Amino acid sequence: MNPPLPIDGVLPPDLQGTFVRIGPGAGGGVVAEGDEGTVATPAGALHAIELRDGAAVSYVTAPSPADANVFWQAGKVLALAESGLPQQFSRLLQPEEFDGGLRVPVASHVHRDSVTGGRILFGVEQGTETTSPFLRIGEWDAAGALTHRMEVPLDRATWQHDLGVTARHIAFIESPTEFADFSEDEGSMQPAVPYRWTPGAEGWVGVLERDGDGSDVRWVRVDPCLVTHVLHAYDEDDDDDGGGGVVLYVCRYEVPEKGQPIDLNVPVVDALGIGMSLIAGGLPVLERWRITGDKLERSQVDERLVEYVTSDPLCEGRPFRYGYGVEVAPNWDRSVDREVDHLGLLRFDVARDEVKAWNPGQHRTASEPLFVRAEDGRSDDEGWLLTVVYDATRGASDIYVLDASSFGRKPQAVIHLPESVALPFRSHGTWISADRYR
Repeated sequence: MNPPLPIDGVLPPDLQGTFVRIGPGAGGGVVAEGDEGTVATPAGALHAIELRDGAAVSYVTAPSPADANVFWQAGKVLALAESGLPQQFSRLLQPEEFDGGLRVPVASHVHRDSVTGGRILFGVEQGTETTSPFLRIGEWDAAGALTHRMEVPLDRATWQHDLGVTARHIAFIESPTEFADFSEDEGSMQPAVPYRWTPGAEGWVGVLERDGDGSDVRWVRVDPCLVTHVLHAYDEDDDDDGGGGVVLYVCRYEVPEKGQPIDLNVPVVDALGIGMSLIAGGLPVLERWRITGDKLERSQVDERLVEYVTSDPLCEGRPFRYGYGVEVAPNWDRSVDREVDHLGLLRFDVARDEVKAWNPGQHRTASEPLFVRAEDGRSDDEGWLLTVVYDATRGASDIYVLDASSFGRKPQAVIHLPESVALPFRSHGTWISADRYR
């Protein structure tokens, strides 16, 4: 526990809660980039900053092997690697024994039902010589009890980092990838994403009823691609024929085509991680997918490249208007050891097809934004964006608080973390409203 953190500007008084950020996993990794190249730390950690009554009243940190995501459920902080069981902490990051009723690994993205407070989780089982691979999907209720589960047989174990969750459906994306045991190579270690490309494989989206048993998959063809993150998903109202669609907004990467030279001895994502690496030589655009029956319509939202997309958690699974993400670009300056530049943040207005950009300024790099709705906010831009910004001139990170409704203007407040703290760009964070733990 540390004394209150210094703040420039005025912290909105309705920001009452704790911002938790995850770092890279055990063994270290790239955590920041700037004019001087990359900054790394040893084993990973969780960082928690509590905001109360217009002040950043405390900062705590705790080591954690989890390197991908963190979320709050049933009064506990749960941290996840790309695959595995959650590591459990108290709100003040004291380690605890995990008691969430899971016995099998889950993927790093766990979605929250904005109405019930429950969670939807999933994981791909690789299968064996005698068993087929399958996708496990389960639901926790708001108290943390595992209340529903289903299994979907797969032709092969594909890398599925995220999926779309609506009020009634789950949509998952089959990419041209497959599980690979890289540790079989002499002297090799299994990477965080142990999947390689399968050029020529077809692309599919599987659509399930959330209350089903996994046997009712509706398979829909899609041009082969890779989806890392799903910005948002929702059900359209039923049309006159009684067959409303499922809408997804996804970060879509191009993939190697059949016959294209590709090294099958390396994983799909290298050790730098998503948002720090070029995948198949490129970066994603945001696309809107509308699924009706067995048809899928794709449209590109904007030509800019974007990763680490997010929206208002109070709209999750329901119609929305605004989304947010990190604008990225390939780095062609080979004198600096990084593949991707982070240019700033983007705000997508999907109702008007408008995109606004914000840049933190010279020598500063922003990471994943988190939206927190204001106490009197009625829409998904009436609130605050929290983003960790690395300042290369100081070799340290700050938390910027932006007014989402006037996106593009200077920050409402800047919270200065301790000078020794450089938080990662490639992992996720979460906001825990104080009314959930007080």
